[in-house]
Amino acid sequence: MLTNPVFPTGKCTISDEWTYKDMPVVWLENDFLRIGVLAGRGSDIFEFRYKPKDVDFMLRLAKGILNPNQDFSQQRGTDNQFEDYYYGGWQEILPNSPAFNYRGAALGQHGEVSLTPWKYAIVENTPEKVSLKLWSRPLRMPLLIEKTLTLEAGKATLFIDEKLTNEAATHLDIVWGHHIAFGLPFLTEGAKITTNASTFYAEPLMPPNRRFQPGIETEYPKALNINGIEDDASVVHPASAPPYSEMAYLSGFDDRAFYALKNEAKNVGFAIRWDARIFKHLWYWLERYGTKDAPWWGNAYAVALEPWTNRWQPDPQKGIDAGEWLRLEAGQIVTTRLEASGFEGDFI
Repeated sequence: MLTNPVFPTGKCTISDEWTYKDMPVVWLENDFLRIGVLAGRGSDIFEFRYKPKDVDFMLRLAKGILNPNQDFSQQRGTDNQFEDYYYGGWQEILPNSPAFNYRGAALGQHGEVSLTPWKYAIVENTPEKVSLKLWSRPLRMPLLIEKTLTLEAGKATLFIDEKLTNEAATHLDIVWGHHIAFGLPFLTEGAKITTNASTFYAEPLMPPNRRFQPGIETEYPKALNINGIEDDASVVHPASAPPYSEMAYLSGFDDRAFYALKNEAKNVGFAIRWDARIFKHLWYWLERYGTKDAPWWGNAYAVALEPWTNRWQPDPQKGIDAGEWLRLEAGQIVTTRLEASGFEGDFI
């Protein structure tokens, strides 16, 4: 059973006296974690720093963080706005992943809420505990997403309590995900993934420069590489290893899912727990300098381990018809909690 590491009590602080490129930023901090939240764009967690080792786990691509209202191409009516502005970090994805038309609503890649400003309020501010509430509504679907981020003194864990409400007078089919990506220098030497997933499946629709054979389900962490040789999917190769791109899915969790991503050389890692009854699949995206064309141009090193309600589906309607998407009835409310931690040594 995965448990929270508890340390000697340290004080908590929270501040919203910051902006970045005219976007509000909120910082939450205790003796062990420093969390940067981009309230002015998607409620992104752009920094998740484990202070005892001074390691920021989050990916940060060279393009940096852009303000969608200030930096844009001459052609904005495209489906891949998410990739245009992607820099790394941790995004909330709602209400879809593939770009398509849902019952008359034109939806771009990875939905709307990751690129729009969220409203926020500091709801608790004491030395023992700080909490930040954020909320947003997509422009094209009647949903309300609310979440509260909390740090407590003496704990190297960020608690995330979420509430999703269908404000329509009809049912809605949605995709919901947490796009969590890690990068350098945290993963320079590679890392090991520990999780309670039971199966591994490599996405068929990927370019040929990949690591695993597509369309084959194996017992995690076993997998078959492109040469048909058994490979250990729990191993993240060091940045110096040959380049490749990969997309796969880890599934078959207990009700309370978890993973830990640890750099053994640095003896530091990131771990997260979530409700697998809602987020049933963990997307396993490795972009290790393998994509030489748009959008990465051979410059991206990213390891993303992302809890999602379902696997990616090239034909969204097939996924909906198969009952793979999360269906919310009129007025239905869903609540859930995620717990994200930094740790040293063993996380058990």
